Order: sequence, then C-alpha cells, then structure tokens
Amino acid sequence: MQGKTCLLSKKLVRASTIVLFAASAVSAQTIPKQGPIDVTFTALGRDISAIPAGGEDVVYLYEATMAFTNNVKTPLMQNVIARCVESGFSGGEANGFCVFTDKDGDKFVETFSHKAGTIAGKAVLGSGTGKYKGIEGQLDWQQVQPLPADKGTFNFVGKKTGSYRIAGG
Repeated sequence: MQGKTCLLSKKLVRASTIVLFAASAVSAQTIPKQGPIDVTFTALGRDISAIPAGGEDVVYLYEATMAFTNNVKTPLMQNVIARCVESGFSGGEANGFCVFTDKDGDKFVETFSHKAGTIAGKAVLGSGTGKYKGIEGQLDWQQVQPLPADKGTFNFVGKKTGSYRIAGG
C-alpha cells in the first residue's frame, strides 16, 4: 500500500506542476500589436529640488509614481505602474520620462513635455522590453482632477489618449 500511496503522491505532484505552469502561462499578458490608448491614472509625487536661476526663474526637478487603468480594457497600460521624473525651467518647457512596468516585469518608456505651469501635454512611447520591444506611440495627457496633497507634494487624477504600435515584436 505504501508503494501505491507514493506513486499516487508523485502523480499528484506532477499534475499540480502542470496546472501551475499552465496557470503561469495564462497569467502572462498578451498585447495586441496596435491599438488605442485611453487610460485614467492617479499620480502621487513630490518636489525634489528647486534651484533659483535669477529673478523669479527656477529650475526644478520632481518625481512621481502613477497607477494606471485602461478605460477600453485592452492590455496596454492595464493595471501598470509608472515611475516618472520631470525637470524644467519655471518659465519654459518641462520635460520628463516615465518607466512603465507591468505585472510580468516588462517595461516601456514614455517621454513627455508641456509648457511649465500647464496641466496638459504630449508624450511619445518607446524603448520597450519583453512584449513591448519595438513599441511606438503618441499620446496627449492632461490632469483632470487635482487631489489634496501636503506641501511639497502633489496628487491628481489624469487621462491619456492616443495610439500605439509594436513593430516586429
């Protein structure tokens, strides 16, 4: 009987292993090669540095973490996190970068710009890894709802719209 129990245990272990591998394969996101972008995000950030540059002009640097959900329920930007940095001159153009990471650990980069002091701008997607290798995209973004925040920090809900394409892949 002990031999039958051992054999049954081995079969259960093998079956469990197969189920786990199958579940892992199903959980990996697949991304269509092209599509729309229509996302809502929440941004939480803080000022890192502000360097007086003469008169009222300031060069600034901030960082933010953003959480995204995709309004059209396509996999791109569905439940991803982005870490962002921005720098700018108080009276000019502001530029920044966000690195998006999905639940599988795959990443892509967004470069963005806007006129300092505005709450809307343009962005470009690129530099992807894994399933995002070859990604290109254009989008518009805007802050849609400021949220309460402590001094030196910010918090808001925003929206991004546009399209993407993954070449080659």
